[in-house]
Amino acid sequence: MAKVLGQTLLICLATWACLLGPASAKAQDDLPAACDLENRRQQRRFYQRGNAPEDLTDDDLWRVSSMSEQGINPAIAADGLARLADSPTRQSLILMRHGHIVYEQYYNGSRAADSNNIASVSKSVLSALVGIAFDQEFFMTVDDRVADYLPDYFADVADPRLLELRLRHLLTMTHGLDWKENQSERLLNRSPDWVADILSLPLSSDPGTLFHYSTGVSHLMSAVLAEATGMSACEFAHRYLFEPLGIEAEFWGVDPKGYFTGGHSLSMTARELARFGQLFLQEGSWQGEQVVPGWWVVASTSPQVEIGNDYAGYGYYWWLNRIAAYDMVSALGAAGQILHVIPELELVMVTTHSFSNNPRDYAEEAESYQFLWDDLIPAIDGP
Repeated sequence: MAKVLGQTLLICLATWACLLGPASAKAQDDLPAACDLENRRQQRRFYQRGNAPEDLTDDDLWRVSSMSEQGINPAIAADGLARLADSPTRQSLILMRHGHIVYEQYYNGSRAADSNNIASVSKSVLSALVGIAFDQEFFMTVDDRVADYLPDYFADVADPRLLELRLRHLLTMTHGLDWKENQSERLLNRSPDWVADILSLPLSSDPGTLFHYSTGVSHLMSAVLAEATGMSACEFAHRYLFEPLGIEAEFWGVDPKGYFTGGHSLSMTARELARFGQLFLQEGSWQGEQVVPGWWVVASTSPQVEIGNDYAGYGYYWWLNRIAAYDMVSALGAAGQILHVIPELELVMVTTHSFSNNPRDYAEEAESYQFLWDDLIPAIDGP
């Protein structure tokens, strides 16, 4: 009898494995190469760049119109557009109004099919993923403790204040860790465990008290997302954010433990970035589907912390500003990777720049503000 039961159990287990195996394999096959951890070269550098293949054409996903048809006077905007075209590092410029592309140009050998490292614009993408995870009840509140999602990393912390680190503190850059942007990253290039080394930094302030920009902390948020959802940030993004928008990331950086980079090293085309901006302009809705919960779009693009500089504020990985008489939310990355959204004007602007031989860095950001202020907004508000 025992022998028969044992044989029956083995048959059942084998059948179960056969049923699950192909489904699991198929699910993995559905993911893009960027999410494949088994067949990629180990990269220890904090900032990573891959050889992103050309994106497939996505002309069928767009509505194209003219400036005039969408209420922009092209004669008033012309000087500003010519000024932007003079940049030796600019790769793309896309203007959208009322959901239509009204201007699209590529420069210095770049093309629509080329993916670009969007640098810290990746943080705003991560913010959207966190909102989706809230909607799916992987998170309860922004006051959830980070330690509850990464317990092994908090089992023996040197400073007990770290146990009070909350999701809110990661999302608003009020973590308190003594991270030195553009310096601390170099120490992680030799690290076998980025999360452990980031959390090993001393606290320079209590969590929740001071704004302190940190790309390392956004990487912690990516690790938290992975542990909460049981999927990498790359897989979660493609299943629940990118697929509805028709986006496929050609490259995404990953740390030695398999956590995808939370605040940098994500590759997208300028058109894909424009679609992401349009999604937030539409309060998370895309073609009748609520991709990102509307309440999260409002919360993440509302002032959550005072940052003590010329910006109007900071939300959840979004920069907030006012330009002319309008509120603007921006996703900004190093070397001029820029996404601006002005909801009241139903306007999205994307511009990307080359990383190589680019000494100008934040000058491109200032140029984008000047263009909006002096040229594009007057072309909308003017006669």
